[in-house]
Amino acid sequence: MPKYTTISQSEYDRMSDLAIKNQPIRKQVALRDLEVASDSVLKYQGRFIGMSSQAFKDICKIVGLPVQFNNTFKENFGEKARQQLINRLKVATAGKGNTSVSLVLSPETKTIIGARKDSSDLISNKTFLDNTTSLIDQYGLEVNSFSTNSEGGVVINASSPTNHWGLKGLKDEEFFGGVTFTNTLKNGFEVSPYIHRLICANGMIGKSFEETMKLGSFDNPNKSAEFFSQLNQMAERGFRPHLFEEKVRKAMETPSSLAEMGEAYELIRGLSGADYKDLESWIPYQGTRKRFHDAGIDTIPMNPEQRKGAKTGTSIWDVINGITHFATHDNGFKLDDYDRRRMQVEAGKLLTKKTYDIHNLVPSPF
Repeated sequence: MPKYTTISQSEYDRMSDLAIKNQPIRKQVALRDLEVASDSVLKYQGRFIGMSSQAFKDICKIVGLPVQFNNTFKENFGEKARQQLINRLKVATAGKGNTSVSLVLSPETKTIIGARKDSSDLISNKTFLDNTTSLIDQYGLEVNSFSTNSEGGVVINASSPTNHWGLKGLKDEEFFGGVTFTNTLKNGFEVSPYIHRLICANGMIGKSFEETMKLGSFDNPNKSAEFFSQLNQMAERGFRPHLFEEKVRKAMETPSSLAEMGEAYELIRGLSGADYKDLESWIPYQGTRKRFHDAGIDTIPMNPEQRKGAKTGTSIWDVINGITHFATHDNGFKLDDYDRRRMQVEAGKLLTKKTYDIHNLVPSPF
């Protein structure tokens, strides 16, 4: 019988210390002192500092250069002309009174990972952890997993041991409702439904149940009050997402398409580096393609729409559980905890997909 798994208080404390140690460093600088040297390098007071693609996009946004126009301009006029345009827009932006910018640096990689007009848009990991710990205690939650990455992102999965349910007619399915607490540079403080599936202790982060709550900062009392009010409503339902059972049953009844199976397979392979032959136990993608080939159907030249219309013998639910099982177990592959949480998010997205590729296919007399 699978057990309800949690981490110890000492492990929670250790990860909290690590999250605070890895939290991004903020530095308020004068916009005039910045110069874009390339897509990946920023010049500040004569020093060249590496920056992520997200940081580059943030700077383009601050100076008023739309991302799509930026890409088109580079294709037509070259990278050097594009850099000159960005730097001229920077001067114009500073001239309008927007004189400073908050750079966000990773203490681990020593690179710029983001930029903001207002530093108050960033919630520190310490503030995030103080609030999350309080909420976990308030709602009687227990922590199932805790992960952080080199950019200071934090994900905590917690569920309620007293709020669990099964699905009628399915004796091997039992779920515990809970919450995923996330703090990232891109999205700030987020709360999403978290589903802890007892069998095999798989976990799924349901960011696409349309119940994800975001809080950019604690400076706006009205938004903060709304945020915590929504969390209370979720708790009153036992942390059970709306339409969860309906979604699960539909996923069990619907075959996955070759496209949906392939996306799950590439997700696992991309994050774990596993060889394609090693993944058949979780996502039988290569075996499925062989079945097509044995029937005289070549999957290699299929376009994306054809792959969406190619029905497999594996249900959506089995694909989801392949992802979550791989994400929540030590399978001998190199996979850090933060990437495990990314897999759980993608599993939740697949479950809550508006329409599965094969769902609307109907029999035809022709």
